[in-house]
Amino acid sequence: MKIVVKGPRYFSPGDEAAFFSWLMSIGCVENVTGELRDLDIKLKRRPTAAQLRELVALFFRYRMNMKPLAALRTPTNENWFYKDTNAFWHSRVFA
Repeated sequence: MKIVVKGPRYFSPGDEAAFFSWLMSIGCVENVTGELRDLDIKLKRRPTAAQLRELVALFFRYRMNMKPLAALRTPTNENWFYKDTNAFWHSRVFA
């Protein structure tokens, strides 16, 4: 599975390093490639609830387009990920 998203704007080399360090620390992420500002995030498998929450937090923190995360909705996570319309990410992911 792959998520394609426009990457964030980095404000320093350390900021960029922190982004990739956080992203690669999420256990379901296999690798990241990209061209210019587009990132291809390859997943080893569907994320666990905790890993999906980390992806949501990372995308939100770095002000990235969260709509590609909608593809990660499953029957297992839809109660908290999709059906909780008051969640801070809901409109950013599913609108």
